[in-house]
Amino acid sequence: MRPIDHEQHPAGRVGNPLDIAHLCVFLADDEKAGFITGTNFIVDGGMTVKMIYEE
Repeated sequence: MRPIDHEQHPAGRVGNPLDIAHLCVFLADDEKAGFITGTNFIVDGGMTVKMIYEE
């Protein structure tokens, strides 16, 4: 990845599979996520909010 690829993301970096794994671990924890009954989680470093993809 080029530096500009990371800079485009509001999070400051491009995502990786561990980002999804961390959400799964969080959701599997009854203490941390036991009160969540349904929602959509967007794991994209803020790109859907920005919606600008540069080449």
